[in-house]
Amino acid sequence: MTTRIITGVVLAVLAIVIVYHGGLVFFLVITALALLALNEFYRLTRMYRPLPLAGFLGVLLMVSMAWFFSPFAVLGAVCAGVLFTALLGLAAGPKRGVTVRMAVTVLGMLYIGLGFSAVMLLQPLDQHGGILLTVIFGTWAGDTMAYFTGRFFGSTPMAPVLSPKKTWEGFAGGAISTVLLVMFIGLYTSLHPGGSFLLGITIAVAGPLGDLFESLVKRDVQIKDSGRGIPGHGGVLDRFDALIFAAVASYFVLTLVVGS
Repeated sequence: MTTRIITGVVLAVLAIVIVYHGGLVFFLVITALALLALNEFYRLTRMYRPLPLAGFLGVLLMVSMAWFFSPFAVLGAVCAGVLFTALLGLAAGPKRGVTVRMAVTVLGMLYIGLGFSAVMLLQPLDQHGGILLTVIFGTWAGDTMAYFTGRFFGSTPMAPVLSPKKTWEGFAGGAISTVLLVMFIGLYTSLHPGGSFLLGITIAVAGPLGDLFESLVKRDVQIKDSGRGIPGHGGVLDRFDALIFAAVASYFVLTLVVGS
């Protein structure tokens, strides 16, 4: 637990520095995290023999388009990534399982690529990345408080097959904490109170779904952690699974509903 807390504090400080700084440093760090997360996903699903080269090229192109161009350019990158996958599938030939190989490759590319592309797109929405930091800390606060609330007060399983330790009490504690923190941080961003409240609700729902999605994949392949790169937290994917879903949902809510 001590290691987990210390690592969490270090990650929080690094997040503030990197997001606030922005620019090339931000782009390189987020790109590296995306590629590491994708590598962990393909290691998790190696029993399905994905085609990593196509996935890496697709994700690299997606996050680059998100940072240097526009969200519409990301759609073009998605098409290119699918094309890369199809070409490598053709190169593999009509062997048994090639359809599954291509499907898992595209799943990983979209899962990781869209998540980290959304992180890229959130950074410029507010001065010094204030909105992105709100999403990051709202997600992490929900995850942390859900853990402690569930540990001390949890009794009703939320997803007993996928994640036996998650409870509805924990979800409620995490959701309330997320909304309150997002509304507080929102006072120092360009968001109005209504927008902050809606963003908090979005993160409170999307974050746990992202956590459960990774749990589904790990349960399928019977592996506990995606990696060991982050002390006390497992792998990059273990630490950012909730943020991947929260970032995508937050970007769409902020741009299509709130109008940031």
